[in-house]
Amino acid sequence: MIRVILILFLLTSSVNADCKYYAEADVVNDKLINKKEHYTCKEEDNFIVQFMTDPKYETSFITLVAILLENL
Repeated sequence: MIRVILILFLLTSSVNADCKYYAEADVVNDKLINKKEHYTCKEEDNFIVQFMTDPKYETSFITLVAILLENL
């Protein structure tokens, strides 16, 4: 069981994010006014997070948890 938990932690990776930053402002007398910043990120979950949260893997996840609990 400890090996399974260790493998799960080793398989997880940092979240990959596709981030975009955009800023615009007006310059009046060498000073910035009306500064607007736009920052958007689209995060991609790794497979383990998708496996635990996505409805299409729900039956598989429940089966896996049941098998692991049965073998305790």
